[in-house]
Amino acid sequence: MLFAPFSAFSSVWQTLQHCALVEDSSNDGDSFRVRVPEGTKHTFRIYLVDAPEVSFQHADRVRQQADYFGITPEQAIEVGIMAKQYTEERLNDGFVVVTRWHRVYGGSRKYGRILIDGEDLAELLVANGLARIHGMRIHGRTQEKMERLLELEEQAKADRMGAWGFSDPDGQAVAKRD
Repeated sequence: MLFAPFSAFSSVWQTLQHCALVEDSSNDGDSFRVRVPEGTKHTFRIYLVDAPEVSFQHADRVRQQADYFGITPEQAIEVGIMAKQYTEERLNDGFVVVTRWHRVYGGSRKYGRILIDGEDLAELLVANGLARIHGMRIHGRTQEKMERLLELEEQAKADRMGAWGFSDPDGQAVAKRD
């Protein structure tokens, strides 16, 4: 299948089957390098969620992520590393990208939905307490998707999954557990 230039897809969804994760130093829990079926490589960022950073390179962002979960910045980095590992493991056997080729803040990354055996990676990350609800909305589907993510987040909080396991029920950071 031949692919048209990105600009041709700005309002049309395109489904890319049989994608593969490409090892890259910038990969993290919600943004990663992908090889699409015809062999080109692109970096995709997941719609609607934000996994914590894996380093303090963007310290302000780390503090915002930590505040969201009610944890320390150091714990946020730990969760970011967990999210990166989780994403790598889940994407290891191939996946589908659904995209409209919208650029992330005008850069080279593109927004996309990532499906693994029919499961949405955004939902999996939130359900495991590895990402906050945040980011680019999906035109026409945002309300339904947000309600689903909020349900998954409430369950993750109740089950103390991922980042939620580092904070007490009132959202205050607690000491790291061994």
